[in-house]
Amino acid sequence: MADCRSATGEQRRFALADGTQLMLNTGSAVNLRFDASERRILLVAGEIMVATRHGPSLSADPRPLLVETAEGIIRSLGTRFTVRQRPERTSVAVLESAVEISSRGTPASTRVLHAGEQTQFSRETIEAPGLAGEHTDAWTRGQLLADEQRLDDFLAELDRYRPGMLRVDPQVAGLRLSGVFPLADTDRILATLPSVLPVRVQWRTRYWATVVPADRRL
Repeated sequence: MADCRSATGEQRRFALADGTQLMLNTGSAVNLRFDASERRILLVAGEIMVATRHGPSLSADPRPLLVETAEGIIRSLGTRFTVRQRPERTSVAVLESAVEISSRGTPASTRVLHAGEQTQFSRETIEAPGLAGEHTDAWTRGQLLADEQRLDDFLAELDRYRPGMLRVDPQVAGLRLSGVFPLADTDRILATLPSVLPVRVQWRTRYWATVVPADRRL
């Protein structure tokens, strides 16, 4: 019932009435609350990228643009940024310009995040910013990036883009991998794992897969 939504494994783009470009990552949903005083995007679930119209042009909308999550508010300062709703925390990364973050528990305490920075916040605290890597917006290009990433963490990310169940055996969970993987075919990503790691994929059904040690017997 959300105003804008995407299915599992799907990315969708929306052009809003004010000129803002909105992109939804897999399994995401937002509601829009635009009125005469503000433009508010409520992130119900998942992850979005927002690109606002800004600058000295008279076409720039003077109303503040806000993204609201369960943990607080991100105010656009004329920018392009991503926001992800996680369990009990929100992740934000700025690709251009800046945003201002305020948490629900301490609305008077804010933090400005600049281009190339990322952070996460809860209802009570906003963490110090760190550098936003290439992986931050890789999903907007249809890619999943790994840089010496643990296999269990990599598969947890991949699982967001697949229907069904994806699991990993604890014996191989700590193996690490790097690479750029196309999200258009997640089965193909799984099929490549045995070529880079000592693992194999054990299929129970089309939608139930477990990554196990390569030498495990059937």
